[in-house]
Amino acid sequence: MVISLFRRKTSVSSKPQSSSVKGKILRRGFGGSRLFAPLTPLPKLACDLFLLSVRIALVILLSTARLVVPPSKKSLLGETVLVIVTRELALTITGAGHGIGRELAMQLAALGCVVVCWDTDVEANRDTMSIISKDGGEVHGFVVDVSKRVEVREAAKLMRKAGIPDVSILINNAAILMHQPFLEHKDEDIQKIFDVNVLSQFWTLQAFLPAMLQNKKGHIVSMCSMCGFYGVVNKVPYCSSKFAIRGLVEGLHEELRLAADSSNINFTTVYPFYADTGLAKDPKYRFPYIFGAVSPKYAAGEVIRAIQRNYEECSIPRCLLYLDVINRVLPKRAMRLIIDFLANVKR
Repeated sequence: MVISLFRRKTSVSSKPQSSSVKGKILRRGFGGSRLFAPLTPLPKLACDLFLLSVRIALVILLSTARLVVPPSKKSLLGETVLVIVTRELALTITGAGHGIGRELAMQLAALGCVVVCWDTDVEANRDTMSIISKDGGEVHGFVVDVSKRVEVREAAKLMRKAGIPDVSILINNAAILMHQPFLEHKDEDIQKIFDVNVLSQFWTLQAFLPAMLQNKKGHIVSMCSMCGFYGVVNKVPYCSSKFAIRGLVEGLHEELRLAADSSNINFTTVYPFYADTGLAKDPKYRFPYIFGAVSPKYAAGEVIRAIQRNYEECSIPRCLLYLDVINRVLPKRAMRLIIDFLANVKR
C-alpha cells in the first residue's frame, strides 16, 4: 500500500516460411549478395580509420581539458526531483529519512527544486519533509516500497493526481547490504537484496522515463558503489547487485544515445566508497584521508555537483574513479596486490 504524506508548499505477426522459401533465401544469400558482402575499399577504410583516430584524439584532449576547467554548472531551480531514500541494513530499515537521502533532499530543496521523497519509514520521511518546509522549500512525501512494482506505479499515479510536476531528476538511492559469507545468506535475503537494489530501479525507470522522453528533458542518477568495480569479501550478493546497476545504466544509456530525440536525457552513476550512513562500518583502510568514511552531507554535495555538471560517473572521494582505469589495465593478480596493500592484508 502506498501512503501519501502531508504536502508542504510555500509561496516561494509474421507467418512461418515454407521450406521452398527458406531454400530460396539460403541460395540467394550464398550467391554473395548478403553472406559474402564486398569488402570496404581500402582507400575508404583508411580514410575512416584516420577520421576515427582524429575524433578519438579530440575527445581525449577535451576530456583532459575538463579536468582543469570543469563544465559549467547547470541551474536546478524549479526542477522536480524524486529522491528514493530508503536505506536498509541486514534487512532492517534504519530510515532513509536520514543519511545521504535526507541530505540530498535538503540540499536540492535549498537550490530551488521541488522535492518528492519516497521512503518506507513514515516518521523519518515526515521529519525530512518538516525540515525542508521550515526552510521554505516545497516538498511532497510518499511511503513506498520501491521493491514492489505495483506500489511504484500506484505512487506515480498519486503524484500525477496531486498535481506534482513531471519528475525531471530521478535519484535511485535505495539499497540493502548484508555482511556475511556467501553460503550463510538465506535465499529470501538474496532475493530481497536484488529486489531493492536492482529491480526497484527498473520499476522507477519504467514509471518516470516515458515522461522524460516526452518532455525531452531528464536526469537519471543511480547510486552504485565501489563494490560495483571490485568484488569484496562477505558482500557477494551486494557486489552482484551493484555490478547489475552498472549494466542497467550503461545499457540504457547506449539505447537512448542511439535513439532519436533523447539527447537531453542525462545519466549519472555514483560510486561512493564508504559514507557514514549506518549501512556499513568504516573498513579502516590505509590512507584514511583518502579511504576513510565521509559524511552524508559531503556525499550528497558531491552527487549534486555531478548532476549540475552532467558527469556520467562520479566517485566519492573523486580520485577513486581512476582506480577503475587501473583495474582495467593491470593484470588481476597485480590489482589484488594493490587492494591487499590498501586494506593492510598480508598474504
